[in-house]
Amino acid sequence: MSAPLFHREPRGPLSAAAPVVLSGGPLRCEALLAIAHGAPVVADPAALSALRGWDGAVLQQKRQWLVGAHADQLHSDALPAAFILGHCAGVGDPLPREVVRAAMAARANVLLHGVSGVRPAAVEVLLAMLNAGVHPVVPSQGSVGAAGDLAPMAHIARVAAGLNGVVEGIPVFRPTQKEALALINGVSLTAALAALAVVRAERVLDAALEATAMTFEALRAEPGCIDARALQLRGHPGVARVGARLAGRLSGSVLVATGRPADAFSLRCAPQVLGAAADAIASARAVVEAELGGVSDNPLCFWGEGPTPEVVEAGNFHGASLGLCMDHLKVALTQLATISERRTFRLTYGQLSSDLPSFLVAGTGLNSGFMLAQYTAASLASECKGLAHPASVDSIPTVQHHEDHVSMGPIAARGALEVVECVADIVGIEALLAAQALDLRLSGAGEAPHGPLAPGVEALRARVREVVRYWEDDGVLHPELSAVGRLVRAGALGIASPAPGAPATLPW
Repeated sequence: MSAPLFHREPRGPLSAAAPVVLSGGPLRCEALLAIAHGAPVVADPAALSALRGWDGAVLQQKRQWLVGAHADQLHSDALPAAFILGHCAGVGDPLPREVVRAAMAARANVLLHGVSGVRPAAVEVLLAMLNAGVHPVVPSQGSVGAAGDLAPMAHIARVAAGLNGVVEGIPVFRPTQKEALALINGVSLTAALAALAVVRAERVLDAALEATAMTFEALRAEPGCIDARALQLRGHPGVARVGARLAGRLSGSVLVATGRPADAFSLRCAPQVLGAAADAIASARAVVEAELGGVSDNPLCFWGEGPTPEVVEAGNFHGASLGLCMDHLKVALTQLATISERRTFRLTYGQLSSDLPSFLVAGTGLNSGFMLAQYTAASLASECKGLAHPASVDSIPTVQHHEDHVSMGPIAARGALEVVECVADIVGIEALLAAQALDLRLSGAGEAPHGPLAPGVEALRARVREVVRYWEDDGVLHPELSAVGRLVRAGALGIASPAPGAPATLPW
């Protein structure tokens, strides 16, 4: 029995949200992800009505370029369908529904710029699929990110063009040669993956800041490293912002006090490392949103006064910008992973934790306590290091050396999503152990003084205790580790409340 080409299913948890309007202009990550999680979507009427289709023989020309004299053996009317089907060459597990929806929306926004030579119907069919919950099955592997995400986007175009039968409730769409090419060209899938990675990375960074503040309090860190005067002199905006955030959380602390010996770098350099990651994530967002609001397509049709456009063959399908920024993001997240794991290690080691019980459980020598939590954090940090190898440094020529330099951007973006999953659990583990250490301090364990905690840190400890219990003795850690991982992913570790009227936190 053949596998289904698409699933007709609920759009997602934001199905009742206000519609997102695509206009071919700027598109923020949050708007794209609202569509990804089910929000309805409409096209700006002016942008849609301004679209002009070009029915040029672009596929015939490209076939002639690639295969020479054999190009004329297929009738031009059959070329669009043959072209799309011939590119359905993906392999691997299907991409999640959210990624497929984001890729469809990102492609629609590109087409709405009006330089792709497509009719309004090309956009309308994508939006109809999104709003009807028709989600193509798209294999996750098979794109090199130039001349775009051809294979995965072809699996979407196959359904949009009804090449295996008209999809009930979706308008019949028969693409021209240029529309068949425009539906699969460009790096819209990579942009979709990258937008997810950026928003998730920001959420993990936010949780990492909170977990760091808890660990500062638990380990009685020396606060000179968050002195605003020193951090402002460093000159990096992320470093200063991180230091100010930590100082705010630790305001009123009696455990974090001046005059103590300088700490190990996982504490003393936390503003520098987390600040560098913050700047890297901000840079990645800027690149991704430039991509989402730009035109990733080829050839481009520039319309003048006449009935025929000027057709320009450019390289706007190449994913170098996204590939580089996703590789940078992977490295930045791996820095978060490794420094968090080192703080977790210090929390479990009595000689490094200001005399807290080793493995953070009092009692007999039979207790392993949180020893295996640090094992897990170390394992995940090692995975991050392997995944952080930059995909964009590789280029394997394709298409008989016509495409002799490719970006590998989708591989970088998928890797970034894998890294962010690991870091979410690593940060959750640090928060779990820091909460345990803080409870031990409050009970009188370790060096004096024993409390009270800084109000900001106490609020964080209480947030962790809403999902995991204080650990009295050995037991199964998996439920606790899963619970704090969910806390991080939900954006619920922080203590700030959303502003009145602000949108709800996007699902993970």
